Amino acid sequence: MSNIRIGQVTGGAGGNGIFVDAITSVTVTDTRIQVYSFAVSTASELVVGDQNGPKIKHAALGTNVMDNVYINDTGVKCSGKVSLAGASNAGKFYIYYG
Repeated sequence: MSNIRIGQVTGGAGGNGIFVDAITSVTVTDTRIQVYSFAVSTASELVVGDQNGPKIKHAALGTNVMDNVYINDTGVKCSGKVSLAGASNAGKFYIYYG
């Protein structure tokens, strides 16, 4: 894994939307997700998707839950823009991609 970058939802305030690079603000497209991290204040099902539909679904079953999830070396391939759905407005979700 080289050249790993971090992505967050547009605007960086949390909630749902399209992922952008946390440094350059360029939309995250056509990549592989290696790790994801999140913190949510309410129970929810977090869904990371691309142009073909859902790629990752993670159920956060409690309140004030946070976790880091490491994916194998090949990662999860995403085509087109990468987006997040299901997060509460206060929820934060980061992807480590490349």
